[in-house]
Amino acid sequence: MVHTVVPTAVRVEAGWDRSAGNAVAINRFRVVDAVLYTTTANVGAQIVGSTGASVADAHVGATVRSRPTDDVVVLTSDPDDMVRVSVPKTIVAIRI
Repeated sequence: MVHTVVPTAVRVEAGWDRSAGNAVAINRFRVVDAVLYTTTANVGAQIVGSTGASVADAHVGATVRSRPTDDVVVLTSDPDDMVRVSVPKTIVAIRI
């Protein structure tokens, strides 16, 4: 089964307001928000501290690390950063 998620910090950085009229098209996709909870916030903070990544990138890494599977594909403008914040998980990062 495929799950499509977007870390909420990434959504904020991208300006994706689900309630805005211009978000109608993207809202048709079944993309679930991955929110920061205590555990993922702690992991994200550790990623920022160890890599200097942005909050949005660290949220991606924390989300990847929390996934129960190793079959993770990340669509990104910076594949190298996504690989770096996802360690120790191995991901497929596709440049868009």
